[in-house]
Amino acid sequence: MALESLLGKLEDAAARIKVLERERNEAVGRIQSLEREANELRSLISLAESKADEMLKGASVSEVPRGPAAPKVPGEGAPPASRGLEQLVEPSASQQEELRRRFPHAFTST
Repeated sequence: MALESLLGKLEDAAARIKVLERERNEAVGRIQSLEREANELRSLISLAESKADEMLKGASVSEVPRGPAAPKVPGEGAPPASRGLEQLVEPSASQQEELRRRFPHAFTST
């Protein structure tokens, strides 16, 4: 009787160990996936920073507003790269779809 009880406990412990190993492997896989996504985000941020720097370097010091902005007529004195910043801040539909595809966890509420 005591031997059967011990064997039952041993089998339960072995089953629990298998469950814990599976959960650990899933967690390791999730961590690796998140690390890949974080690296992709770092590269996207780096790219965005470099593009923003390029756009800001294209504007001369006199073109940078130093106080309250006066309304301008569209196209008057606007640097050609001004739409680039808008595209960087507000991604197009195809860019949004690409972001959702590459980073599905960022667009789900958990």
